[in-house]
Formats: sequence, structure tokens, C-alpha cells
Amino acid sequence: MNLKYIDSPSEDFLCERYRVTEINSFEELLTTYRELTASHPDHRFLLTLDDLGQACYTSMHSKLSHDLDNTDGFDLSKLPPECFEEGEHKGYLSHKDEFPIRRRNMEAKLKEHTLANVIEKGVSLNEDAPEDIEDVNADLLSILDAETYLLKVPVTASHEAIFAFPNGYFTCDLNPFENVVLAKHLDDHFGYQLMGLGASYLAFLKTKPLDHNAIQKLINTLDQIYRDEFDDEMKEMLRRIIANSPVLVLKYTE
Repeated sequence: MNLKYIDSPSEDFLCERYRVTEINSFEELLTTYRELTASHPDHRFLLTLDDLGQACYTSMHSKLSHDLDNTDGFDLSKLPPECFEEGEHKGYLSHKDEFPIRRRNMEAKLKEHTLANVIEKGVSLNEDAPEDIEDVNADLLSILDAETYLLKVPVTASHEAIFAFPNGYFTCDLNPFENVVLAKHLDDHFGYQLMGLGASYLAFLKTKPLDHNAIQKLINTLDQIYRDEFDDEMKEMLRRIIANSPVLVLKYTE
């Protein structure tokens, strides 16, 4: 597996990042992810997942619709020249030095969102193709886009990594704030830390073993969040994934 460090300004990713190529196995990717996380305790890493082009498109619209690039009240005089055109700020964020602006905007609006909003949205986990969620959990590499990045986000909590690449645009999907709320809840209560985000999927890394009761509690939580019928087959599938896999892949879109 190869990593190419990139530090150039980007409208899509408001941070430093690595272009990931020639991934030989999921185990190799996971080892690299863990090594990077351990060696950069003041950052969290976010892997781009499925359909990067679509994810960037919906991220752009999400930033616009939620006014996440609003610079009101910020001193822009110390920003680098790349943030300006003909002496005026571009009007959108594109440089890692502007990350504090995005963070402020996200945090201000996060106060309005709770897990109840996530549950109320009622997205589906596997309504259209029940086998899909099992398949992607069995093989995370199957949903990686041909162009894949590891974002190096200057935050210390995994759910805050979404600030660099907020997503969730359509009204039937979880919005960026609801994705943050979901990610924080899974980390706080079950030790699942956000590690990946794509056009449709979220990936969470298991950081501690869960006993039978904790697994059942997590399944009950997912049953609340997703509108699907959690029959015995569905619950057993999730139980196997949670018990045996280091990663849990969920959907946030319809």
C-alpha cells in the first residue's frame, strides 16, 4: 500500500491528507490507519469510502445549505494568500488554516441536534437490498472508491473529523450534524470510533470488546435509529458483525 502526502488547498477536504493507492488487504489498511492514529495523537484520521465524486458533490451542497463556510466575525487578515482572489476572500473555505472557521460553524449548530433527531429521520439500513450491509461489512474494500484518501484532521475526537468533510445533504438522509451526533453516541456508549465516510456509508472502528449485554444494547440502539424491521435474522447478522469484525459499517442515506 502506498501513501502520498498532500498539503495543497482543497475545496473538498479542509485538511492535510494522504492519497491511498495499491491497497493489498483490509488488514494492511487497518494497520496503517492505527499506526497513523497512534503517531498523531493531536489528529484523527478519516478514510473516504464509497463514490468519492458523489460524496464531494453532496458535501459541497451540504456546506452551502447549512452555511458552514460562513466567515462572519472572524479576522481573515492572517489567512494565507491562497484564500483570497483580487484582495477579497473567496467566500468559501479551501485551506487548512481555515479549519477553525468550519469548526466554529459546526459546533454552533450541533447544539440544536440530538440522538432524537437521528431516530426521527428514520433512514434504512438495508431495506432495498438486505444482503448489501452484510456484504460491505464482510469486505470494506469493496466500497472504497478508485480514488481514496486518508484525511488528517486536527481534532482529538473521532466524530469531529466530519468537520473537515461534512456530508448528508438530501432531506431524507442524516445531515452533517446528525452524523456527528450518531458517531459521538456510538463512541461514547460502545467504543466505536468513526474511521470512514463516503457518499452513503459510515465506518466505525471497534476500540474495545463488547460483552453479550453490550452487543444487545447496541443492536437495540440500531433498531431505534433505522426504520427496518429488526427480525431474528437481522439481529443475528448484526450480532455476528459486532462480535467478530473490527469495523462496523452503517448507512446514513436512503
